[in-house]
Amino acid sequence: MKPKIPLLNPVNTQNLATADSIAQSDPTAKNTPSNLKLADNTQLEPLPNVFSSTYELDDAQSNADDNMAQVNSVAQFSDVQPTDWAFQALQSLVERYGCIAGYPNGTFRGNRAITRYEFAAGINACLERINELIATATSDLVKKEDLTSIQRLQEEFSAELAALRGRVDTLTARTTELEAHQFSPTTKLLGNVIVQTNTYFSGDEKAQANIQYLTFLGLLTSFTGRDLLLTGIGTTNTTFAETASTNNGREVGGTREGASNASGAGDLGSNFRIISLDYQFPLSDNLNVNLIAGNRFRFNPIQLSKYAPYYISGVGPVGTFSEVPPIFMIGGGTGISINYKVLDSTLINLSYLATFGDNSTFGGLFKGEYLAAAQINYNPNPGLFLQFVYQHGYFYPGNFGFNNGQGFRGNGFVGTALANRFDDAGVLFDRASAVTTNAYSLGGYFALSPKFALGGWANLIKARLLGVGDADIWTYSIQAAFPDLFKKGNHGGLIVGMEPTLTGVRSNIPYAPFKNDLSLHIEAYYAHRLSDKISITPSLTWITAPNQDADNKDIVIGGLRTTFSF
Repeated sequence: MKPKIPLLNPVNTQNLATADSIAQSDPTAKNTPSNLKLADNTQLEPLPNVFSSTYELDDAQSNADDNMAQVNSVAQFSDVQPTDWAFQALQSLVERYGCIAGYPNGTFRGNRAITRYEFAAGINACLERINELIATATSDLVKKEDLTSIQRLQEEFSAELAALRGRVDTLTARTTELEAHQFSPTTKLLGNVIVQTNTYFSGDEKAQANIQYLTFLGLLTSFTGRDLLLTGIGTTNTTFAETASTNNGREVGGTREGASNASGAGDLGSNFRIISLDYQFPLSDNLNVNLIAGNRFRFNPIQLSKYAPYYISGVGPVGTFSEVPPIFMIGGGTGISINYKVLDSTLINLSYLATFGDNSTFGGLFKGEYLAAAQINYNPNPGLFLQFVYQHGYFYPGNFGFNNGQGFRGNGFVGTALANRFDDAGVLFDRASAVTTNAYSLGGYFALSPKFALGGWANLIKARLLGVGDADIWTYSIQAAFPDLFKKGNHGGLIVGMEPTLTGVRSNIPYAPFKNDLSLHIEAYYAHRLSDKISITPSLTWITAPNQDADNKDIVIGGLRTTFSF
């Protein structure tokens, strides 16, 4: 039967009291000597107060000495004598219940002044420990004489225990308030390194091989717990195999169909640069704002929405085209994005981005190139996602392209050369033209089971070449995903679609004729995890009628991707 002990509820502190924590529990301690009359009327001589800011430790104790260590016997405290009241009190507390700890050098530092409040803190720790033993049906470990001693001490120090409880409650409230209003930034580092090896085979032409890499480091910093400062640092050595560079017998530039996601970030010349800098914060429970100070390319491992089910950067599809609808690779730069949650399942996004918005030469934030977009996301459960996107943009002559808004003067990162360069001088028209666009996207995915999902999208970009004519660009994709294929954590997939293709031009000005043959992107991949941080992904991609011309030989790309994540 458990003994009934008339104990006060102990203060909610840690069970282990230390020499310093006992002293610190009395906020009334001053830089003056004090006397302590204990329960048995023992009078302690006044000692200097070592908690004064001017006190210097004897023997120049190192910082390591301030760490506490549990002791098994009070006799290990070299500065407590057997004739002291402290020795007799600690004899029971330490050896029986382990409620007080000393320093690694074997001292209790009893040469410090101790007040009744400080001693009460030690009593409270032992009250907690004894209550624990009683609550866990181990009351037989509590000696009767100890209960009598504890009860006597509790009665003697009842006022101090009550005061201590009030002070701890006050400190708890203040700590809670400080934690709620603290300004303590927390930063997390994540990133990945992708190394991609490709071999291109095309008819009678000699096979081409290249090695690409993409390194991305993301610093995620939060100041309040609800905001996010993203600083993205990256480097690449993007190289493209120049294949199928003709259409209708004319040189128009190499196609970017089949390009890997390691090349979908642009070429940074193997130099580390800040490629993303934006700050996201909530204005209310349903409204979030994202201030974008710099975004060399919008398409990166952090900002990329989990568009396809089970998507993990560097572990999913291999092709740039296969990872995200190409409409998201148009434009970029500096601006603002606002998310409003209409329902738990429905999100509306409005954004405005200006390419090179920090450069007055190009018109600044509102008088130069820009991209304004609106999208609605419907995501009632993890297995269903639907999205509609509308974009309106303006681009200087020759600057349109699926190039992440970098002004990349090449053939973009996805699609045929004509889809990226129809506004360039000498491709279709004699002169370059400024372009305005109205672009539309409808897509989503549906997980039929935990091991199989279908997804896809269709994009239409209606472009107006100012003073010249109009052009249409289409792209679409159907995808099948097989998570945990053959082994848990692995991932397989099959993609069939058409990369961005120039399907039509309307103009009163003569332009070079071009072919619009159906060009398909067919991709199969299998991501195999060697560990939680390392994966390898063999892939095979087949491009039919590359550069939208059936006279060009089909391209087959064998790839091997290695991803290191951290």
